[in-house]
Amino acid sequence: EHARALAQRHEVVVLAPRAVRAPDFGLYRLTAEVEDGLQTLRVLYRRPRVRALGMVCQIAGMLAAVARLRRGGFRPDVVHAHVYSAGLPALVIGRLSGAAVVVTEHYTGFQRGLIRGSDLLTARLAFTGADLVAPVSTELAARLHELAPRARIRVLPNVVDTEVFKPVRSESHPGPARPERDGGPKRLLTVGSLAPKKGHAHLLDALAGLRGRRDVRLDVVGEGELHGELAARAQRLGLAETVRFRGELTKEDVADLMRAADLFVLASLYENLPCVLIEAMASGLPVVATRVGGVPELIGPEAGLLVDPGDPEALAAAIAGALGRHFDSDQIARNARARYSYEAVAEQWTAVYDELVSSSGSTSWATRRRRASSR
Repeated sequence: EHARALAQRHEVVVLAPRAVRAPDFGLYRLTAEVEDGLQTLRVLYRRPRVRALGMVCQIAGMLAAVARLRRGGFRPDVVHAHVYSAGLPALVIGRLSGAAVVVTEHYTGFQRGLIRGSDLLTARLAFTGADLVAPVSTELAARLHELAPRARIRVLPNVVDTEVFKPVRSESHPGPARPERDGGPKRLLTVGSLAPKKGHAHLLDALAGLRGRRDVRLDVVGEGELHGELAARAQRLGLAETVRFRGELTKEDVADLMRAADLFVLASLYENLPCVLIEAMASGLPVVATRVGGVPELIGPEAGLLVDPGDPEALAAAIAGALGRHFDSDQIARNARARYSYEAVAEQWTAVYDELVSSSGSTSWATRRRRASSR
C-alpha cells in the first residue's frame, strides 16, 4: 500500500526478497513482473542454516536486481526498506547507489521482546545507519530510540486505500454513511491472523458473557494456527450460531463486510498502528479495540472505545456500550481519509524524500556528523 500510494507521485520499483530453504538454484534467482501496476523484482535467495550466510545471499541477489535496473536506466534516489531486517541490504544498496536510505518499522516484535541477539544487533546497525527511521506510531518510536539513540527518528503512519475502504455513501450512491436496518442482529467484525497475539479467545469469551448475545453476530476474517482451537472454543461457549469463521478474504471483500457491519472489534494483545483499524475507520465503522501499542493514537472517543487487553468482561462492556451509542460515521471516515489516505501519506513522504535527497545523498549518522562539523 505504501508503494502504491507513492507511485502516484514518484517512479517506484519494488524489490521483494524471500528466503528459500534447499532451493534448485545457487545463491539467488530473480523474477521481474508488473504487479498492481508496480515494477516488481522478486529476489528468491538461498537460506542456509547459518542466518548470516542467508543475509549474504539476499544482498547478492538484491545487488544483482539493482544492477539490472541500472542497465534499464533506473537509479534510485531513495532506498526505502520496510522492517529492520531489510535495513542492512538497503544500506548496502544505498551506499553503492549514492541514495538516501529510509527504514519504516512496524514490527510488533519490539513490543513483544522478540528482538534479541543477532536480531538486536541487526536492528541497531540498520537504524543507526539509515538517514531516517520511520516507526508508524509514537509508542514504537520511543522503543526504537532506546535501542538506537543516535538514529534519526520521525513517526510516519500506515496508509489505507480509500478507494476500496470507504463508507456506503458515495457520489453515485447518496444516503447515510452506514446502513440502517430495521431489527435483526447487530453485526460485529474482526479481521486478523488467527494467532495468539490477536486475542480472539478473549473476544469469544466476551461474546459469551455479553447480555443479549442472540442479537449479535460476529464475522471472523483470517486464517492461522488457532483456527481449530478457536472454532472448538466457540462451540463450547454456545456461540455456534453467533460466530462465523470466514477464512482469508480479499481486501475488497473485507471492505464490503466493513460497510455492512455495525462495529469493528480488535482484541489484540500487541499492535503498533494496525492497518485494519484504519480500514475500518475509512469505512466509517466505529471501533472497540484494546489499548496496546499505537492504537490509542488512532482511536479517539469520536471513533470508538478502548479497553485493556486480556479482559473479556471489559471488552463485553465496551461492545455493549458502543452498540448502544451513536457515532458520526461520516466524521470517522473523513478523519481517516485526511490522515491515512494515499494522498495524505504520499504528501508526507514526498516532503521527507525531498529533504533527504537535497541534504544528504548518502547514508548514516556518520555522514550527518561530518556535515554538522563542517558548518
